[in-house]
Amino acid sequence: MTNLMDNQLAILEQLKQGEFVQGMEDFYADDAVNEEANGTRTVGKDNIIANERDVLANVAQYHGCTVHSVGVGEDDGRGNGVTFAEYELRVDMKDGSTFNPTQVQVTRWVDGKAAHIRFYYDPAQL
Repeated sequence: MTNLMDNQLAILEQLKQGEFVQGMEDFYADDAVNEEANGTRTVGKDNIIANERDVLANVAQYHGCTVHSVGVGEDDGRGNGVTFAEYELRVDMKDGSTFNPTQVQVTRWVDGKAAHIRFYYDPAQL
């Protein structure tokens, strides 16, 4: 039996610790889809992780994550359903810019793995 709230909270804890890639390795399905607020989609866990590593290579300092809310919209007890989390990231980039979005992440789960992860945020915050 899979509890999706436990999975979502585990991912958020890894995010708070700056363990971005570890959360993806632990919880993303092999054929997962990441969808950004601007509609950009990355398909496949390996591609998502490669993209994340590219982004992280440009990070000067990670200041953390503040979680505002977490919820489960649907959980059938077998690893299928929907979770969401609202949080803020605080990141300084090597080029002097910041990445400080307040965002909502909606995750659709299949067989206990994150199959579709969509991020909602105002791109003007970036």
